[in-house]
Amino acid sequence: MIFSPSSHTHRQAGYALIVTMCFLVVSLIVFGSVMYWAATGSTNTQRNNLFNQSESAAESATEVVVTYMQRDFTFQSLNPSATYYASLQPSQTGWPQQFQFSDTNGNANMTTVVIGVTNWSILNSQFAGLYGLGQTVDVYSVASPLNVSQNLSATVFQELWFGTIPVFQFAIFYNLDCEINPGNNMVINGRVHSNQNIFTTGSSAATPLTYSSYVEASLAINLFRMPNDPNGVRTGNVIFNITNNNPLNNYESLTLPIGTNNTPTAIHAILEPPPAAIAAPNPAAYYQSNLIYTYNLADLIISNGASGGTNITVYYENQNNTTVLTPLAPDATNKVSGVATNVYYSYLTNVSFYDYREGDTVKALQLDVSKLNQWLTNTTVTGGYQYNYQNTNGSSSKGHGINGIYVNNAIQPTGSIMPAVRVVNGQQLPVAGLTVATPEPLYVKGNYNTTTNGSTFALNLGSTTNNTVPAALMGDAITVLSSNWSDAYNTNTALSSRTPVTTTINAACLEGIVPTQVDTSGTWHYSGGVENFLRLLENWGGTPLNYNGSIVVMFNSEYATNFWSGSYYGVPTRYWGFDVNFTNPSKIPPMCPQVRAMVRSIFSAY
Repeated sequence: MIFSPSSHTHRQAGYALIVTMCFLVVSLIVFGSVMYWAATGSTNTQRNNLFNQSESAAESATEVVVTYMQRDFTFQSLNPSATYYASLQPSQTGWPQQFQFSDTNGNANMTTVVIGVTNWSILNSQFAGLYGLGQTVDVYSVASPLNVSQNLSATVFQELWFGTIPVFQFAIFYNLDCEINPGNNMVINGRVHSNQNIFTTGSSAATPLTYSSYVEASLAINLFRMPNDPNGVRTGNVIFNITNNNPLNNYESLTLPIGTNNTPTAIHAILEPPPAAIAAPNPAAYYQSNLIYTYNLADLIISNGASGGTNITVYYENQNNTTVLTPLAPDATNKVSGVATNVYYSYLTNVSFYDYREGDTVKALQLDVSKLNQWLTNTTVTGGYQYNYQNTNGSSSKGHGINGIYVNNAIQPTGSIMPAVRVVNGQQLPVAGLTVATPEPLYVKGNYNTTTNGSTFALNLGSTTNNTVPAALMGDAITVLSSNWSDAYNTNTALSSRTPVTTTINAACLEGIVPTQVDTSGTWHYSGGVENFLRLLENWGGTPLNYNGSIVVMFNSEYATNFWSGSYYGVPTRYWGFDVNFTNPSKIPPMCPQVRAMVRSIFSAY
């Protein structure tokens, strides 16, 4: 018997082959898709990497321009020609990929640079809330990779602001280490900046130190007293009302350069007569870089002779006149029995008194502000009206009335004699405001800038809005004397006998300090801190001292160099605060120093 194969078995084998072939086709499709995806992903990754490289290259081209601009601006000023910067290109030595750089118009080896006009503007970024005088700069660069199959160019745009920021917009500005360690509660109602460190403490939970605005230091903010401070490394209650991104360490340094140097010793030169080549009346005195010297900014320049302070001279300074420095004739005459004996300036005299901190007799050239006001309105041939008019009218106009005075006391210091300047009778200042600057120590006697009309007064903390004018005092050191002060006080006058009365000062103050340091015997001395910024010589003993202004320390004192201590004065009740008028550009005091800054406003890549 013979058996034949079943047809069912053949059908099963055919199905298996078909299924196998289907799986094979599907696998090939999947494999091909995976390979295509991998290849496409690799291509996209290469494209992305190449674009990122192009973007980085374009950014480097803009940074080359920014670096040169920052160098020029910091040490002098921006070059007014944008083309000066446009041809600057980065070196590509060692780059794995080479690029063609161009500006936005397609010009090879060029960067688009647009320099705007100079004007006042409110700042953003890290300087939010401050005003600055400067110009916006736009920088564009296009980077295209070379020797590649696709054009994956990238464009980077940066908007920057180069300008100056008046330092009196800060409640406290230090170019040195800043120490703020009050024994009583203290509220600082404005911005605080140090180009070095800040050491700050409150006294206790019941007497905190409160910062109402931003606080920044180019180095570090330390919530304790400076090491080696003889008062000990105390920590106390410090409150920051703004807690978002505040306080800030490692903050940008704000420079006030004299040449290429921003050291405290170099900065003292802003109050000294500048080198002859860049001093008035030379045209170079009025280059932007040389207007950092208060001597070149003044309307009146006052000096005296080195021997006893005689031979006082006054010059009217106006760079818009053919004669830049005009010598002014004395405006007053002494007469005895109707016969003239000598002529003099009614608003200037020499005075002498004793400084208990320095242990020196002060020989001061004194400015009487009340008599200065009378001189400014005097229309006689020796009066000041004609010069005030020149300052405000016609082709000679400086845009303001006489409001800046530079005083240089030429008396040479000795072991017991210290030259200085003193302002008195300053309750009402000239209508255009007044800044008095001197390289020597500066004393202010009695209320200062407390009324504009003689009937309404700004005598309390925060009361300056309607009753003051823009004002500043700038010197090697600033000492406040009450109207009760007597020049007859001497080395035998006890502290208990030097009794002051309530005093109000409404003015920004720029001065030097004697920093916390060790003396030759190895004894450490405290600087006195911000709380003792204004020097005192009377037994205040709780008597109110009202101060509305801005506290600025730029250098070490070079004349008034004795250490701070609490032995030669009694502590007042301090009502101190930042004058918010100074946040308005139209109310910033005359001759205000301005620090330089660069602000990065916008960065974009596409």
